[in-house]
Amino acid sequence: MPALVLPFVSMLVLYGIMALSSQFIHHEQFPFSSFTNALQSNLSFLRITTLCCMPNAALFFFFIRLNYNNASRAVVVTTMLYVILIVIKDVS
Repeated sequence: MPALVLPFVSMLVLYGIMALSSQFIHHEQFPFSSFTNALQSNLSFLRITTLCCMPNAALFFFFIRLNYNNASRAVVVTTMLYVILIVIKDVS
């Protein structure tokens, strides 16, 4: 379950970082609609979703360290499902 939710949480964190940097560096607002519009372009979608799936690797190694083999296997399967969805979106 954490591997399923973690990419969405990291996407929200990524949006927060982008909004804060836009506000403090460029002195303009970065609404969530602009973020979703950026996600609709194929190249940005691929980059952002891949970046948001990276915390699953840390979760995988955390579960391996604790010797939770079934949980680490579930993280791999969930990440592979995300990869399949990303490839399907990228191809279409």
